[in-house]
Amino acid sequence: MTASVTRQEQPVGLLVTGCIDFANAEALAAEGQAILARLPDAAGEWVCHLGGLTAGNSITAAVLLSWQRVARTRRHQLTVTAMPDRLQAILRASNLLPVFNPVK
Repeated sequence: MTASVTRQEQPVGLLVTGCIDFANAEALAAEGQAILARLPDAAGEWVCHLGGLTAGNSITAAVLLSWQRVARTRRHQLTVTAMPDRLQAILRASNLLPVFNPVK
């Protein structure tokens, strides 16, 4: 499956499309980390929009955690929007849902 992560301008952050799986997770994590590392510090809240994500699974959660770590090292919160229900359930069961401040 194919997936992509691109820089989103308004609101500032990431836009994810496709399906994050074992075959592409490492590359997508690195791409997202590089984008976040280049965002301006004055950008305010950073958002990761998952509206184009076709599936949410545990590997998606791991990629999101890697992006959240980058955001926090830059003193930002990465808020996730349009999180699929299945991914939300995985994060809730793992007690990780509050880490992402999800917004529907």
